[in-house]
Order: sequence, then C-alpha cells, then structure tokens
Amino acid sequence: MAATKKKEKKNAMAVINQNIKSGEFAKIYLLYGKERYLVNQYRDKLLGALTDKDDNLNFMKFAGNGVNTQEIIDFSNEMPFFADRRVVLVENSGLFKSSNEEFAKKLINIENTSVVIFVEMDVDTRYKLYKEVDKNGEALEFVTPDEKMMVTWVKSIFRDAEVATTDTAIYRIIESAKMDMNCIKNEVDKMISYAGDTKQVSEYDVDLLCSQDAESKVYQMIDLIIAKQKEKAARMYHDLLENKEAPIMINSCIMRQYNKLLLVKMAMAEGAQDASLAKLTSGPVWAVKNYKAQCRPYTVEQLKGIVEKCNDMDYKLKTGQVMDAAALEVMIVELCEM
Repeated sequence: MAATKKKEKKNAMAVINQNIKSGEFAKIYLLYGKERYLVNQYRDKLLGALTDKDDNLNFMKFAGNGVNTQEIIDFSNEMPFFADRRVVLVENSGLFKSSNEEFAKKLINIENTSVVIFVEMDVDTRYKLYKEVDKNGEALEFVTPDEKMMVTWVKSIFRDAEVATTDTAIYRIIESAKMDMNCIKNEVDKMISYAGDTKQVSEYDVDLLCSQDAESKVYQMIDLIIAKQKEKAARMYHDLLENKEAPIMINSCIMRQYNKLLLVKMAMAEGAQDASLAKLTSGPVWAVKNYKAQCRPYTVEQLKGIVEKCNDMDYKLKTGQVMDAAALEVMIVELCEM
C-alpha cells in the first residue's frame, strides 16, 4: 500500500497576503499559533480588507468562552446591507478544543456573502471543527520566524523609520527579547524613539536601554573581561548585585558561558561549522560569531582552567567558605588579568 502523502504546511502570511491581493477570500478563516504578534497583525490586515469594523450592520464580534454558535450562523446567513459581505470575528472562544460537529456542519454551509474569522489560542487539530475549517476554508498557524527572517524584519522597521543601526545591535535586541516578536517590536520602537534626531542606534544604546536578563548582562561582562577592562567589568558586576542578583547565580552564568566557549574552541579545532556550533551551544546561529570572537584570545587549557575556577567558586559559595560578593569580584578581576 502506498504511503499517504503528508499535507504540505501552508505559509499563513502568504495565504492572507495573496487573498487580499486577489480580492478572493475564503468563507472561514482560523488564525492560531504561538506567535501572537503575527496572529494579531494578520487578523487586522484581513479585517481591514474585508470590512469596516464600525459597520454595525455587517460586522459582528464574539469573544470568550460560551459564545452562542447559533448567533454566528444566523448572522452569517443574512444578506449584507449595502456592502459586499458580512464579516464575523470570533476570538478566544475555545470552540476548537472540542469537536462541535453540529456547528461545523452548519458553519461550512453559510452564505457565500459572509466570512467568519476565528482567532484562537488553543486548537486541537484532531477534532471535526478544525478539520472542516481546514478542508473548506483556511486553517492558518502562525509560528515564530527563523533567525534570518527575524533579523530582516527588524532591519525593515529601522529602515522604515530611517534610523541607522548595526547587525550587532539588532542581534542584541533579538536576544534580549528572547525571539518574542511583541517584545522585539516594543524594544525597537523604544530605540527608535531614543535615537531622535541623531537617527542612529548603537550597540551601547541597546545595552543601555533594552530590558535584559542577568544572563545577557553576564554575557556582556565577559566581553569586558576578555577586553581586560577591569573597572567596567566590576561596575557591571555591582549593577547585577544592585538588581538583587545573587553571587552564586552570577558565578553560575559565568561558568555556563565559559563552558560554551570551551566547547566552541574545541569544536573549531576539529573543523566544526557554524550550524554545528549553534547546536552545540543550544543557541542561534548568529550568536556563534560572538562565541568565536570571545574564545579566540584563549587556549583550550586556559578555558578549562576558567571553568574549573568557576566550579571551585560555586562549591565555596554553596558551602560558605568565602564571603559571597567580595570573593566573586576578586575572581572577576583575576579573569581580566589572564
């Protein structure tokens, strides 16, 4: 028996863009997925092309659990009033968490002059309602773009605002926002506003203004350690302490970062390529360039020694053999002098 051909996954953004361009729309749309920024953006694009949301005669919105499905069907089966179509928006209804077979049967038979748009957080693709929408309309999942697309997107925002920046600054924004598009957009807007009349955003500006977790700041502190900038490294360490970060946690971050540098250094010696290095460090490919630059001044033995030093500090901090803050600061200064 021949194997069943796996259905090719749709490009959600491309489908909606093409529908808007052609003016030919499905009767039913389901927009869902983890990337809520894209879900909301394409919901608004679709609505903007289909209807005027202030048109109370031809547009209706339902939201939350317990929506009346018969009202959706009834509204969709009435003819539009001085308009091309009737449009229904249903958000976070929970309808796609169960089969809803009777509703599914009615939904796919609504008038051709109506469009129903579902925007859902939770979708179970095994149930009848999902399968009928996928078969008779457009079930579109929005996923987080890959790193290359994310960088291109951020560059386009800066370009549209006529603000110059660098690839390194963009990478740091993306990293600080943990690949979350809503957070990235907020950070980019903040940087553009900060740039003002200068129309420029530097890595320093990003480090100064972007919301960053402790690990990101430790990563920057290691840059300062490698550059042998003892005063700046110590200042960043004190900033972390002022933010109530525990010395044992800071040491753990330092050890983790240097362990990654050790892995990269050893793998590079064996001819590993960037994709393999990214997998080895459990990080994005674009971060590999920074790892390679950071490990370059060290030998493998030096990196092993630093990891061991951090491991020894971890033991002493946990057993109370050293004064927390002061002991770690001494170690940071020692690393700057290597």
